[in-house]
Amino acid sequence: MQQTGKPEIVFTLPACMGGVASFNYNIVNYSKLIGNFHSKVILIRAKEDNRPLFKDSFKADEVITFNYSYKENQYHVQKRLNDLLGSGEGAVITDNGLTIQAARRFNNTKTVFHLLHDYFYVSQNIQYGNLIDVAVAHSSFFSDAVYAADPQSFAGRNFYIPYGVKQLQAMPEKNNVQLRLVFLGRLEHSKGVMLLHDVETLLKAQNIQVQWTIIGKGPLKQQLQEQWEQADNVSFFEPDSTGEVYTLLAQQDIFVFPTSFEGTPVSILESLANAVVTIVNDLPGGIRDIVQEGIGYRVPLNDTEAFAGKIALLHQNRSLLQQMQKNCFELAQKNYDILQNADHYFSLFLEYTKWRRAEKKAVISLDRLDKKYMPNRVVKIVRQLK
Repeated sequence: MQQTGKPEIVFTLPACMGGVASFNYNIVNYSKLIGNFHSKVILIRAKEDNRPLFKDSFKADEVITFNYSYKENQYHVQKRLNDLLGSGEGAVITDNGLTIQAARRFNNTKTVFHLLHDYFYVSQNIQYGNLIDVAVAHSSFFSDAVYAADPQSFAGRNFYIPYGVKQLQAMPEKNNVQLRLVFLGRLEHSKGVMLLHDVETLLKAQNIQVQWTIIGKGPLKQQLQEQWEQADNVSFFEPDSTGEVYTLLAQQDIFVFPTSFEGTPVSILESLANAVVTIVNDLPGGIRDIVQEGIGYRVPLNDTEAFAGKIALLHQNRSLLQQMQKNCFELAQKNYDILQNADHYFSLFLEYTKWRRAEKKAVISLDRLDKKYMPNRVVKIVRQLK
């Protein structure tokens, strides 16, 4: 129930593990300003989505899991979701089209803040136009991209706000004889996880002995383990909480991240906080905002020789590695402390009345089966037969 006298703030996000869930978790759990709202988190879970669930607990007044199926009548799905968004004053913070459509189809009065994590969400923003009240990116590149795509709709309504992660009170000690290399991310092709073994082969050819830690879940786990089955210098972990991830990261030296599709990776910020130097593909977005000289290395896309070369450099120059680790820790403390940055987001959200658009475009049309008068049960049967 809404608390008397407080506006509502509703976060909607996929219920699965990943950077999106981590981002929302950090914003919700670490802001001191959230108490100005009655807060609600809606975890959206499609029946067809088999990704691992996000298990950390949100510190919100309400946490709800919204279950639905792609085979349902989407009009009724959106109506159910809009009912959960509530009819009171306030803001909806979302990164998904289902929420945007639900809020606008049923004339929800809340201000819609659209979170831009990577280029997928820029495309989504272009699709929904000024059904969205405000665009918020944690990368300067994607904030600029939204403005460049539609200056008429987003002049003055696009914001770049860096976010952050939990910080440690003291820098972890690192005195590893063998370099400890870590991968942190979903085990899928877009994250480049299958390239790690190629990097290991190149390091072995230079007689550089390292220890690998691969952290994550995903569809490539079995294939990845088979790829490394002859190696005795690799460990696999599937932590269920941020605390477990931090315990593992604190022991590491270098984060090896050959990802090919990113916005602002939470994994890089968590590595910074644990004094871990990042080597990553040079992609536009938050990576270029964060991984600069003295902090880590950006290398040409999927250039495993370049990854191995930077690792070899740090292996041979331990004083440089130690200085960069110190730089990472200090940068995280200065620029990416979630206790400060979460409040920067909420300071914007508190201005929800200022940013609500007076007029909005027509909602995108639904499929012919997704009509108000079509019974949900009938629609599911028809789609299951297709």
